Formats: sequence, structure tokens, C-alpha cells
Amino acid sequence: MKTGYQQGDRLAYWWIDHYVDVSGAQEPPMRDAIARFFAWHRQAQLPEISALLTQARDQVQQPVSAPAIAQLRESGLLLARQSFDQAIPDVADLLLTLTPAQIDRIERKFDEANTKYRKKFLSGNAEDREAARFNKVMDYAKLIYGSFSDEQQKAIHAAMGPPMQGVQARYAERLRRQEEWLALARQVQQTRPPKAQVVELLRRYGDQWQHPPGQTRAASYDANNQAGVALAMTIANLTTPRQKAHAVDRFQKWIDDTHSLMRERQGNTAQAANP
Repeated sequence: MKTGYQQGDRLAYWWIDHYVDVSGAQEPPMRDAIARFFAWHRQAQLPEISALLTQARDQVQQPVSAPAIAQLRESGLLLARQSFDQAIPDVADLLLTLTPAQIDRIERKFDEANTKYRKKFLSGNAEDREAARFNKVMDYAKLIYGSFSDEQQKAIHAAMGPPMQGVQARYAERLRRQEEWLALARQVQQTRPPKAQVVELLRRYGDQWQHPPGQTRAASYDANNQAGVALAMTIANLTTPRQKAHAVDRFQKWIDDTHSLMRERQGNTAQAANP
């Protein structure tokens, strides 16, 4: 985590460039924007992330309830939304400079990613699709808890019915978000509105992402969330004392990384104040 975060500015630029193919004129302000974002994130969100990890570490040592997992999830989503809101002014600047060719490239990259997603999670027979989703779930579970016995894996597999039923709904939601993003980008590119208007459009997009409108859409959104929470609770409460200890150690190492990164920020701030 620490190594990845230290390379975050480079990774963020690479990710944006992958989708946009950044021009020479766009590169300097974009790199400045990324630097501003990470400076803010180190100060404002690393302490919040550390607190959230500490909460998760303490909870995995005892029986885990669905409300506890849901609360952790909501806290994580709140941090993500705060990050999105912090980036909005700089994202607005980027949108105002995008060319039609760059927006077409974004659409192609979305299509490529969707093709890979369909091939992995939506193609083949029901057994193949279930195996792909199960493997993804187990990757996350093993990251936190370590290895699982055959009996535990069978129990987890048996609990995957509701999440599997929501696969198509999640994919449809993914497509809607992409379509809304492309429509927003094209609207800005064609009309070149004032930056304040672009900021407002981005805030509305964030609201739709966080609270999808419409009864049918909201129902599937909530059902998917509840299924994920229930599965996470099942996995947590299947674990042995040894696996819980593994989880505590894993979370503690992530907490230590956040503390180390915060100390780096404080050291850099002190050095800047006393050159």
C-alpha cells in the first residue's frame, strides 16, 4: 500500500493518459492538478483512512454484523465522494480542453474494458460465470484472512447466490455510468459552458453515481449492496481464530503504512518551512 501510494501521482497520470492520450498543452496543468490532489489527500484523508482501517481491524476480531459492515462500506463511499468533490474543479478544467478525438478514445477504452469484463464475468455457461465471480471474491477474502479450507470455500460458494443474481444489474449500471460520462464530456466539448456550469454538471453526475435515481434502478442498487454486505458477513463469521489473527495483522500493516505516509508528509512540510 505504501509503495503504491508513493507512486500515486505517476499512476494517476498514466491512468488518465491511457483514456485520454494527454496532449502537450494538457500535461503541465494535469500534473499540477494531480500533485494538488495528493497533497490534499495526504492531509485530509489519510487520517480518516487510518481510522477506518483501525475500526475494521477491531471488528474482525469478533463476530461481525451486517450493520457493522454496511457502516464501514458507507464510510468508505463517503471518503470516495469527498475525493471526487475535491477533484471536480480540476476535472472541469480537463473536460473544457478535451477534443472530439479524445472523447472518442475514452469511448473506445470503455468498450475494450467492457469486452474484457463480459468475457470474464458474463460469457460462457452459468458454471463458468459463477467460477469467475467466486475466484474474484476469494482473492479479496484471502488478501485479508489468508488461506481457506475446502469446507469454508464450499460455504462461501453456497452463499454467493444473491450476488450472482445481481451481476447483470451491476453491468447495466456500469454501462449507464459510462454513457452518462460520455454524454457529459460531449456536452462540455460542444457547448464550452462556463467552468462553474461544468462543476455543477460534475456534482450532479456524482450524485447519480452515489444515489441512482428511479425506483427500479434504486431497488437493484440497494439489492446488490445488501447482497455484498451479507456475503462479507458470511465470510468474516466463517473464519477461525488463526484467520482472524491474519486479518488483524493485515489491517495493522495497512494502518502502519498510513502512519508512515503521514509522517512523510509532516517531514516534507517541516523541510519546506525550514529550507
